[in-house]
Amino acid sequence: MTMPFQPRWYFFIALVSITFIGPLSIHLFIPAMPTVKEDFGVSTGMAQLTLSLAMFSMAFFTVAYGGLSDRFGRKRVLLSGLVLFTCGAASCMAAANLPMLLAGRILQGAGAGCGVVLARAIARDVYGQDRVAQVIAYLTAAYVLGPMVAPAIGGQLTAVFSWRALFVFASAVGLVVILAVIFGVPETRARSAAPPHGVFAGYRSLLRRPRFVGFMLQPGLMSAAFYTQATAASFLAAEHLGADASEIGLWFFAFPVGFMAGSFISGWIGANRSIEFMTILGGVIGVANGALLAGWLYFGGVSMAALYIPGMFVSLAQGLSMPYAQAGAMAVDTQLAGSASGAVVFSQFFWPAALQQLTGMLSDGTWVPMATVHFAAVTGALLAAWMAVRAKG
Repeated sequence: MTMPFQPRWYFFIALVSITFIGPLSIHLFIPAMPTVKEDFGVSTGMAQLTLSLAMFSMAFFTVAYGGLSDRFGRKRVLLSGLVLFTCGAASCMAAANLPMLLAGRILQGAGAGCGVVLARAIARDVYGQDRVAQVIAYLTAAYVLGPMVAPAIGGQLTAVFSWRALFVFASAVGLVVILAVIFGVPETRARSAAPPHGVFAGYRSLLRRPRFVGFMLQPGLMSAAFYTQATAASFLAAEHLGADASEIGLWFFAFPVGFMAGSFISGWIGANRSIEFMTILGGVIGVANGALLAGWLYFGGVSMAALYIPGMFVSLAQGLSMPYAQAGAMAVDTQLAGSASGAVVFSQFFWPAALQQLTGMLSDGTWVPMATVHFAAVTGALLAAWMAVRAKG
């Protein structure tokens, strides 16, 4: 059921801008990390905390935002998150030492966690179950543009000005998005909705339902396969083939290109296929890609093509199925759409982090750990999709 609101073009632009907050928080900063290390005279590991702490903060706050939005409304919670993001960016800009910068990054990540969760929940409220998968597909395609362009913008700002200019830019964007939400996004949560008491009560209710658990795990495990291959391939390319950063960066484009293609195809054919069909299809393509990756490396040896071309197909599978799995998760209990969206996004942060770490622990200098963990992830994603389809609620 949709709310009595007719979205105009500027409403969708506002949703896209909300979605961009996450990549802006994470990927814009990546080129500046060596400069920050030099400015503060710290180790590489300490400098990397400026990225990892922001990501952990984003991951855990996504859970809170979903439940809070079900209880207190989408717009109020969204604006609170955007204010946190903007204040965090301003704090980073003025940081006099590394602890102050880390505190600002944690605050910025906590605010950025609202973006993708609440953009999807608002889309579900406004467009309804019939169209939400298509809308999420287009939002996801827009989200992928962030990691593609943010590092280039960050690098230029750092080179021309300093790393502090990144946070001037992020603060300005935060203020613009706040204004866009105030004037362009209405409250979309139905007044009649009556969620369980407590911010986390909705999650307990949802996690008791196998259909929801399946739809939650599928995109998380597909994302884990994506990131496991993307990160391990970079190390293998450098160690086995002597590839430099520029060459790896060129080949890396296979991943976002495949993902965007899958997202656009998903939105294009969405009206003609069921949520269940598309979720299973993504899992099947993922497993086929896992077999392709292992077979290519086993029979053909390590090469840039073997490491990266299969990445285009796992990304395609992810882009095809992710919007439908998310829509399916939010449809299990429409009164808990915000909680469902938060749980799915948390899954998409948690499983990649866990399986990347596992791959690193198993690393022996060969491609075998990467291919093994990758295949386990895509197989798990297919099984999760099957569980969601088989369950009744």
